[in-house]
Amino acid sequence: MDVIRRSQATMDPTGLTVETPSGKHTPFNSRKIHAALADLTNDPTVVHRVESLIVAQLAGFDVVATGTIQATIVDTLEQLGYAHMAKSYLKANH
Repeated sequence: MDVIRRSQATMDPTGLTVETPSGKHTPFNSRKIHAALADLTNDPTVVHRVESLIVAQLAGFDVVATGTIQATIVDTLEQLGYAHMAKSYLKANH
């Protein structure tokens, strides 16, 4: 599943809705991304940097699929040179 609907009005993730594979809609919770990243490294600077970039990318959407969130996490980690963390994330989430 891919992005459902891109927002034209805001870059704030507080109104973001996540669509699960079953079609259920739930409010976006950035703490889940933080926790997933913290499981991959003990470096709070890395966690903050990556989390901020991921949330900024997702903030432009009204509704986003969980698969898109996962792909954004992996892509961001790889683009920042954390390929080992991306592989560990994929292993833990698949």
